[in-house]
Amino acid sequence: MKHGATQVPCLVLLTSLGMGCIPASASPIRLNEVMPSNNDNCRDEAGEHDDWVELYNTSDARVDLSGYSLTDDTSLPRQSVIPEGVTIQARSPLLFWADGTPAQGKTHLSFKLKASQEEVVLYDTDVREVDLFRWTGAQANVSYARVPDGVGVWRLCANPSCGQDNTSACEN
Repeated sequence: MKHGATQVPCLVLLTSLGMGCIPASASPIRLNEVMPSNNDNCRDEAGEHDDWVELYNTSDARVDLSGYSLTDDTSLPRQSVIPEGVTIQARSPLLFWADGTPAQGKTHLSFKLKASQEEVVLYDTDVREVDLFRWTGAQANVSYARVPDGVGVWRLCANPSCGQDNTSACEN
C-alpha cells in the first residue's frame, strides 16, 4: 500500500470457490435520529404523528439518495428503496416517515417501527450496509439521536430534533 493510502474495510465472504471480499460502503450518509414511538411529537405533511428515521449527510456536498434503501428487516435490504430525485444537503438531516404508506410521498417508507424491539438499517445503492441502529423498549415521544449529528454516540433525546440539529435539541 502506498504511503497515505487508506485501506477500505471489507466483508469477507466464504463461498464454495474460496474467500471473497465486498468493500464496505464509503457513503457519507448516516442514521442520525430514530423516533420509534411518535404519539404527539413531529407531524408529517398530512398532519400525522408517524414514527420517523432521520438521515444525516456528513460530507460537504449534496448527495443523491436515489437507490439507497432503508429497512427494519436485514433479510429484506431493499424493503423501502428511496426513489429518484431525493437528495440530502451537505451537513444536513433529512426525515423519512416510517408509516407504511409510501404512496404519501418520496420520504414515506414502506414499513412501520416497533417500540418494543426493532432495528433500522441503511443500505447504499450497491446494497452494502451503511449504518444500523437497534433498540429495545422505546419510550413514547423520546428519540434515539447521535450527538453530535452523524458522528456522535447514540443517546436518548427527550426533545426530539425532528430534522433540526441534534446537539442543541438533545442537550438536557
